Amino acid sequence: MKVALIQMDSTKTREQNEKKTLQFMRQAVLREVDVICLSESFVYWGNERSQRNCTLEDIEKYQDFARENNVNLVLGSVSLVSENAEKTTNTCFVINRDGKIVHRYDKKYMYRVNKPDLVVDETQKTIPGKTNGIFELDGVKMGVGICFDLRYPEYFRELIKEGAEIIFLPSHFRKATGEIAWNILSRARAIENQVYFCACNQTGEGNCGNTQVISYEGKILAKIEEDEGIIVQEIDLEAQRKCRKELPVLEQMK
Repeated sequence: MKVALIQMDSTKTREQNEKKTLQFMRQAVLREVDVICLSESFVYWGNERSQRNCTLEDIEKYQDFARENNVNLVLGSVSLVSENAEKTTNTCFVINRDGKIVHRYDKKYMYRVNKPDLVVDETQKTIPGKTNGIFELDGVKMGVGICFDLRYPEYFRELIKEGAEIIFLPSHFRKATGEIAWNILSRARAIENQVYFCACNQTGEGNCGNTQVISYEGKILAKIEEDEGIIVQEIDLEAQRKCRKELPVLEQMK
């Protein structure tokens, strides 16, 4: 199985960002990938609600793309409008080769900071999700988390218990926290769960970039640092399964 991760700077207009997204996705298709993953808030990262908020109708163009190009999509995340006019969900849609939405994951863990120089509470604008991001594409169980979920190892352990062999993490990690946590925690999640970990981040001013595919042994197999672009990596599931048998760490999970 071959995966592609697309790293973008989504601070321009939504129209520009979506045009760029489709261009990158077309490039990925030319490399005959099976799954394309986008970053968190790929359509727009900013404060203008009209630019940021999405509806199910806005996702249809990506369903059409998946069907027309015979490719699976882990559609980063979007701010999906809800019944609460003041709040959205931070939602990842998983779309199969037929253009069908096979899973919807709403980010569970909210970013909260309470420092003298910085106060953030994501719950003020975002409704937390309640279910795990577990799904199947091409007969393979996979999982997804979003950004701040990375700090909760118990969440990824639940995905493993449900059978995940590949995990995607669409993100918008900033440099201030990313330099400390992004690389270390992404590798830790891969190693402790003996899983391929695909961490797909935003880049640009103030963001840490470093989109990467990490093996079940913690090896960085493919990486892009600060530039926008695509990384493509072949996933060897048989090698992973062999490793899990030879070093049966997961068998002892309580």
